[in-house]
Amino acid sequence: MITVGLCCKAAVAVLLLAAGGAKLADLTGFGATVGLFMPAALRRRGPSTGGGPAPGLLRGGAAAIAAGEIALGAASLSSPLLGWLNVAVLATAGCFLAVGVIGYLRYPGRPCRCFGALSRRSFGPAGIGRAALIAAAAAVAVLPVRPSLLGLAAADRIGLAAGGLLVAAACAVAAGAMSGAGPARPAGGARWAR
Repeated sequence: MITVGLCCKAAVAVLLLAAGGAKLADLTGFGATVGLFMPAALRRRGPSTGGGPAPGLLRGGAAAIAAGEIALGAASLSSPLLGWLNVAVLATAGCFLAVGVIGYLRYPGRPCRCFGALSRRSFGPAGIGRAALIAAAAAVAVLPVRPSLLGLAAADRIGLAAGGLLVAAACAVAAGAMSGAGPARPAGGARWAR
């Protein structure tokens, strides 16, 4: 059971890193999903061009969620013995499940952008099932592990965190490529030299 718990910890941590990285590359798309869950008062208040939340507010909220997922995933991957961190991951997974259920009830068929441009999935029963599976894995990951079974030195933790950030960066690049964002071009329209 200890091996299963550690595998669940690693899997959920990497999932958080991948989702956060992909969302960072699609702040506009994910921001639109964030707007669906804003309180009604914030949805009505917005730019003078027609109401709704300000695009900066949506992008800022999307960026904060993505950065939080990356930070939580990197911390969880590099420090799997911290009990409070495992509870924070479980709470986050519970939020994913709640968003899946509320999204299905209020906005069935709308894109969830849970993995930015990497996913074309929408709010529906399958999404609720995936979120429940993530929450179940996070619940298993809360089970305590004896420190003697998983001794990580400081260099090991730094390496795991750096590897996790590379996963997030790779997912951000992939999501950017899928959304058509691609690399920025210099002024004047010249293409990057190969």
